[in-house]
Amino acid sequence: MPRSPEQNQVIREKRIQQILEAALTVFSEKGYYGTEIGVIAKRAGMGRSLIYYYFKDKQDVFIELIHRTLRLWREEMKTILESGSSVTDRMGRILKKSCAFCQDNPDLSRFHQMIARDLQLLFSGREEEVRRYFEENIRQPVRALMEEGVQTGEIRVAPELAERFFFSILFGAIHHECMLEKSQLNDWVKLSLYGLTGEKSVSVSWADGRRISHDE
Repeated sequence: MPRSPEQNQVIREKRIQQILEAALTVFSEKGYYGTEIGVIAKRAGMGRSLIYYYFKDKQDVFIELIHRTLRLWREEMKTILESGSSVTDRMGRILKKSCAFCQDNPDLSRFHQMIARDLQLLFSGREEEVRRYFEENIRQPVRALMEEGVQTGEIRVAPELAERFFFSILFGAIHHECMLEKSQLNDWVKLSLYGLTGEKSVSVSWADGRRISHDE
C-alpha cells in the first residue's frame, strides 16, 4: 500500500532533520571549507545521493541550518518576549537563557560564530538572504524590546546603542573559547544590566574634568 502524502512529509522532514543535525556537528568540527557532503552523509548514516535529493549543494545545507537554528532561538525567546514583565527583567532572562542554551548546545555556538566571522566569504550571492534571517529572527525582536524600554523609561540611551550593547555582551559571553559557567550566569546578568559597581546610581569622571551621572 503506497504511503499517504502526510506520511511522505513526515519521512521527508525526519531525513532533513537527520541531515541538518549531522551537518551542524561536521561544520562545527571542520569549518565550512573543510566540510564535504560525503562527510555529512556518513555522519548522518545515509548516501550522498540522498543529501543531494534534499539539498542543492553544501551551501544550501548550511543556509537551511542557519534558518532553522535562528528560528529555534526565536521560538525559545518568544515566551520571554511576550511575558509582559518589565523590559529589564526580559533582557536579563533572554541573556541568561541564551547563554544557557549555548552551553547545552556548544556546536550551535561555534556554528554561528563561524557565520559572523566569514559572512561575506561564505555566502557570495546569498549574503542578503542570510542577513535577513538574522534580522527577522534575532535583531528585530531585541530591537523592539529596546525601543519599548526607551518608551517606558527603563532604558535611557538611544535604542540603537542599547541594541549594540546587548548583542556585544551576549555574543562575548557565548563565545565557545570563553564560555561562562552556569554558576556564573546570575552574576553575569546583574553585571550586564547594572555595571561593575552594582549600583543604580553611577558617576564617571573623565580625564578633562567632565563628570557624567546616571541615576536609574
